[in-house]
Order: sequence, then C-alpha cells, then structure tokens
Amino acid sequence: MFGIGTGEILLILVIALIVLGPERMPQVARDLGRIMNDLRRTSEELQSELLNADRQAPPPPPAAPEPASAIEPPSAGATQAEVGTPTEPAETEFDREARLARERLEEHERAKQNG
Repeated sequence: MFGIGTGEILLILVIALIVLGPERMPQVARDLGRIMNDLRRTSEELQSELLNADRQAPPPPPAAPEPASAIEPPSAGATQAEVGTPTEPAETEFDREARLARERLEEHERAKQNG
C-alpha cells in the first residue's frame, strides 16, 4: 500500500494517538472512513458516466435528402467515395472496446448486487 510497510504504519498510528489523544482517535478514524467511502463512490460514478457518455448523446439530426435533379448516376468506374455512399464501418474499434468495457462494468455491478 503506497510502499509503506507495517512498521511505518504502526509508527504513524502511534504518533497520531499521541497527537490526537485517545478521545479523538475513534472520531478521526470514522471521518477518514467516510471520506474514503465518498471518494470511492464518486470515482465509480465518474467511471460509469464516462463509459455511458455515448448513450446519453442525442442522435444527430437526419440529413436532408438531395433533390432528385442533383443526383447523377455513377460512372462505370466510380468508387464508393465518388458515388457518395458512406464508407464508415458500423462499429469502430474504440466503440467496440467501450461497449465491452461497459458490459463488463454492468456484469460486475450485477454480481455485486446478487451476492
């Protein structure tokens, strides 16, 4: 834990006991536990929010279709890009990794709730 051994932790606890006194030590330990719990909860919420950011974004508005007179038939040797057909894949590598991470997080949360 942070490169601190058992001896160092005991020394810190003894110094804290001397400085704070036996009356305040339990209250300080409770407050420290609450702070750590709040930090962990905030971290989990932020992680979940970042993984689900693409779900919350509204879909882009549909593009207006071109008038029929502006569309020309493709030439015999035209490529897909020249024809105007979108060439982007259905799911990019980044989207796939984000989806898999989101699914792992959801499985972890379900497992935590079930037992």
